[in-house]
Amino acid sequence: MVNLRDPESLREEPGVDFREQEQVVDSEAFEQATEGAENQSGLVVVAVTDEQGRLLLVDSEWVDGWTLPNGPVGADEDWAVAADRWSEDELNFPVQIEQPELVIRTETRTEDGDESVVGYTVAFAASLIPAMGGPGGMGPGGPPPGVGPDDEDASEGEGPPAGGGGPPGGAGPGGPGAGPIASNPNLDWFDGVPDEVAPGHHALVRYFLG
Repeated sequence: MVNLRDPESLREEPGVDFREQEQVVDSEAFEQATEGAENQSGLVVVAVTDEQGRLLLVDSEWVDGWTLPNGPVGADEDWAVAADRWSEDELNFPVQIEQPELVIRTETRTEDGDESVVGYTVAFAASLIPAMGGPGGMGPGGPPPGVGPDDEDASEGEGPPAGGGGPPGGAGPGGPGAGPIASNPNLDWFDGVPDEVAPGHHALVRYFLG
């Protein structure tokens, strides 16, 4: 597993999509952002894909809809360690954390522009652990079975064509011996953007599903 303390070090790293954005907020929102930055560096996201290029999403109990595994990163925490921790926390099994693929640097400013605070979203690629790939395991051998910035101007009701979700026929809970993905109704593989993506997570899901 890679180590990453400072997302800024990835700015010129080959293979990393480094993006920047600004947002202007009122004084109350800026105060909240400043308080959050005292204890957190930003958000880590884990994009788990399989051999077919499908993306593993979580129907999280904390938000309404499908997301990539994600969570906040402590001010002095290693980002890769946080990715490992949050992915296992949301999936209930470990995955292989690989290289960072996407970094979004967000500078939040006050309306008068005098002050700003910076936070990052870092998305890591990840895969299932090969040793768990047999029948009943975590990999493709078992039965077939997502805070980042978002597009604020997306119209209500706009989304992918019908049927753009998971594998054909769906992938309900597995029977006896099914792996932890097939047996968990809150986890599923997707090869297209599902209709019910959690608010604020559309851009990240679309990024990894093309």
